[in-house]
Amino acid sequence: MKLKPNREKALSNSEQRYRTLVETMGDGLTEVDENQVATYANEALCQMWGRSRDEIVGQNINHFLDDENKEILSAQQESRKIGKSDSYEIVWTKKDGSELHALMSPTPYFDSNGKFKGSFAIVTDISKHKKEKNILEFRVKKRTRELENKTKSLEEVNTALRVLLKQREEDKTMLEERMVLNIRELVLPFIERMKEDTLSDSQRGCLNIIESTLIDIVSPFLHKLAMEFSNLTPSEVQVANMVKYGKTTKEIAQILNLSAKTIEFYRKSIRKKVGITNKAINLRTFLSATK
Repeated sequence: MKLKPNREKALSNSEQRYRTLVETMGDGLTEVDENQVATYANEALCQMWGRSRDEIVGQNINHFLDDENKEILSAQQESRKIGKSDSYEIVWTKKDGSELHALMSPTPYFDSNGKFKGSFAIVTDISKHKKEKNILEFRVKKRTRELENKTKSLEEVNTALRVLLKQREEDKTMLEERMVLNIRELVLPFIERMKEDTLSDSQRGCLNIIESTLIDIVSPFLHKLAMEFSNLTPSEVQVANMVKYGKTTKEIAQILNLSAKTIEFYRKSIRKKVGITNKAINLRTFLSATK
């Protein structure tokens, strides 16, 4: 049946508009048959692949792919045969050997009997986005490695610092213990022997002060007692320390230059504050057992 001239002209104009649209679109457009042979390629696709239309049309498009991407295309071809049209990424090899990362948006078509005849595909160049993504991933990985290295270095420094601090504390403890041992074993017994000699009140007072000071220096008990019984006054802590070392009320009074009654008052106050309610419990024994 012959079309009327007006209808022929309208159809021709419509085809021309569609052809112009396809040829001037920004994305590539290709048509392949059921054997993956290209039957059409627009100008944008030719520019993307760096090939002329004659170099594309009539060729199996597998020729423009490496082995890895041939497998991708083969799997997608099977999906087209059953009517699937999911988008996918693939890397084309351009004429100059460079790569073109592309997003393929295919549409399969079938004959009147439902037999697969081929597909159209819009080809979008994503090389720039892929490159930017790779650069970003590289920077993220580089920054992550830098942070991991810094963290590792900090951990090593912290470990070394902890070792040094531990060694310092051990050395400090050793020196303190040596000093305490020397004072207790050599100095304090000598002072006790000196006190047995005939001394003036002034000399005895000086010895008492020296003895009290040395006891304070060598006794870590003072700090521990203050921590465990924080409600004790400084004077009570001092008296408690001397009680622990076996000093009598009279001796403590002489050393601190206080009356025996005052020392007894402190002892009673200490017993109450540390919770000794049983009179049978000896204050010195209780304090000596305090760790």
